[in-house]
Amino acid sequence: MSAVARCFGSCLLLLATAADAQVTAAPAQSTPVQSKTVALVPRVPGLTTLFNGLNAGVSLSTVHNSAIGWYSVLTPAVNYTFSSRYSADASTSLYLHRRVLQTTTSPPTQQLVVQNTTAGDTLLGLHATFLPGSLIDTASVYLSAPTGDKSAGLGTGKVTYDFNNHVERYRNNLGFLLDTGAGNSSILANDLLNKNYSSVGGLAEFQAGAILWLPKDSYVETIAYEQLPFGSQTIYTATGEHRRVPTKIVTSSGFAEDNGFVAFTGIRLTHHFTLSGYYNRSFRRKTDTVSCGITWVLKRAVHVSEEDSMIDRAIREAEKSSQH
Repeated sequence: MSAVARCFGSCLLLLATAADAQVTAAPAQSTPVQSKTVALVPRVPGLTTLFNGLNAGVSLSTVHNSAIGWYSVLTPAVNYTFSSRYSADASTSLYLHRRVLQTTTSPPTQQLVVQNTTAGDTLLGLHATFLPGSLIDTASVYLSAPTGDKSAGLGTGKVTYDFNNHVERYRNNLGFLLDTGAGNSSILANDLLNKNYSSVGGLAEFQAGAILWLPKDSYVETIAYEQLPFGSQTIYTATGEHRRVPTKIVTSSGFAEDNGFVAFTGIRLTHHFTLSGYYNRSFRRKTDTVSCGITWVLKRAVHVSEEDSMIDRAIREAEKSSQH
């Protein structure tokens, strides 16, 4: 049995055990308000809350990629919710014990060596959420700051941008998702995934899928995606994913293309901790990636029903005070 299969099986067993422990029945809800948080900071689920103000969280994940093997990813993030419509966030990832390709001159050989700690680019996002009819529509603008190591395929060495529109349509607890976007870097496209490369150049991205909400804000999501480059690309990779690809390609378009599917699940263990994991198959790059991790957030997410009850309680307290 391959290492990917063993890791995927272990993640499924762990997630199934946690899901079995949640015996509370799912509350009736037509449009889960928290659903839009899946699209905002995918590596730190549950970061956004219904209330205004600052929130913070951190995720620690163990990842296995079929091209470079095992490594860990630590992702801290902060979010500020200005209102029920507008929010902003910032996140970055630290890659622990990740292997990269090293070339020696005497004798000329290439081998994968371990880098103890390597940073990725810092991602900044601005989001506006609208509710046209029965849809949830989130428009986002992303920027990346060049804090990552481009020689390891984790950065681009320059500021990049991406524009994305995320739409959800629900029937009870089942939602259908559609994403369209365009930018100039693969760092910002589908940033849930841990990639082995980074690219600079025009990219269009498309995603479609579905999400099923389970008891206690747990969910299962699956998407198919396509990443289409247009124009020349600069690609940075240090993993030896394909023998024909050197560390840097100045003019290329084909290598930046990617397509495949992702199966993702999140299980809220407590008000502050969420267990999550995903499996990604890239058809274009012929690689498999499995991730399993734990997320902690400072402020717990609040249901609409919980928010309403807290508001009602505050109104009653105010009425009592006015009577004295």
